[in-house]
Amino acid sequence: MQRFITILRGLALIALFPLTASAEWQSAASLSSSVESNALRNYTSYSDIVTEGSLSVAHQWNWPSWKGSLSYTLNAVSFADFAEYNYHLHTFGATAEHQLVHDGWVRGGVQAKMRIDREIYNLLDYSEFEAFLEAKMPHEKPLTVFAGYTLRKRHYIMLDELDNWEHLVYGRLNLPFSDGTTVNLLSEVAYKNYVMPIASSSSSNGAGVGQWVTTARLSRPIAERLGLMVYVRSRINFGDDELFVSGLSTNHVSENDLYDDRYSYESREYGAMLSRQLPHAVTLRAGYDYADKRFGQPALDLAGNALPDANARTDKESRWWFKVEKRFTSAGNIPFNLYAKYQWMQNDSNDEYYQYRGSAVIAGVDVEF
Repeated sequence: MQRFITILRGLALIALFPLTASAEWQSAASLSSSVESNALRNYTSYSDIVTEGSLSVAHQWNWPSWKGSLSYTLNAVSFADFAEYNYHLHTFGATAEHQLVHDGWVRGGVQAKMRIDREIYNLLDYSEFEAFLEAKMPHEKPLTVFAGYTLRKRHYIMLDELDNWEHLVYGRLNLPFSDGTTVNLLSEVAYKNYVMPIASSSSSNGAGVGQWVTTARLSRPIAERLGLMVYVRSRINFGDDELFVSGLSTNHVSENDLYDDRYSYESREYGAMLSRQLPHAVTLRAGYDYADKRFGQPALDLAGNALPDANARTDKESRWWFKVEKRFTSAGNIPFNLYAKYQWMQNDSNDEYYQYRGSAVIAGVDVEF
């Protein structure tokens, strides 16, 4: 924990120093701590205190029709008791943006990431390189159209068999109405191709898997300073069998192939959020998220053996959450956002390992320099 805090302090000094030299520097930081009743998100229900922090520094250039930036971001996660799960992630990026007519733009860039874990879990360590191109299409208002493509290459330091290329193409439509309602439609097609064939219980030569994700979201005011957002999402897989790694416990981090590979399941997801603006820049939010996931592999018992009925694993995830936040500006004209959040999670699964419930109380701060 002390090492984690020392890193953040040192990078904060680096981020603050350019402020006196150039207005083209931008920095942001966040720090949160959560008391988790089920920090590992599994049947064991181990509690812990989890601290997460991030710091980003960016240098931007502006020309009449062009923008450019170089950036660095540090993300770190620290567990009070389960220190073996601690990790940090370094991200370096460069982007360029060209302004088009009718408020359109074309943006492209590259990004490099490196994840570093404790030695006991260094099988999670990876390096990743990404290139992307996206555009906001010139179009008469009110309709707004976005499209983009991302190419990503990930290399695992310890597990070469998980190395992969990922392609992602998306299109998004935003349609606002005069009464304040906004409809957002997103369609995303992604394909992950493994450099080496991945063996699964039903296939020994599958080399890739694809997923088509569609999301519809509606937001609108329902009273003065009270807004509602609802969404529905569908995930449909295609191609070879999904990647499935069994016998490994889940942890707090879900964005990796080992512990929560989104290609390993199809799903129907729903959610809603109420947002209330109060005086003195205070905002209250309450939400509910639900996901019905269907995996392509059998449900297992705690020993890792397939259950007698040999049914595929299915999860039904529910999450209720409440959040209060307040924005204010310090004497140095630096904007801060303080927040507190409570969430209740429950996962009903026919796989005994993933049958769990838990709660978390979170407090945090975001700041822009």
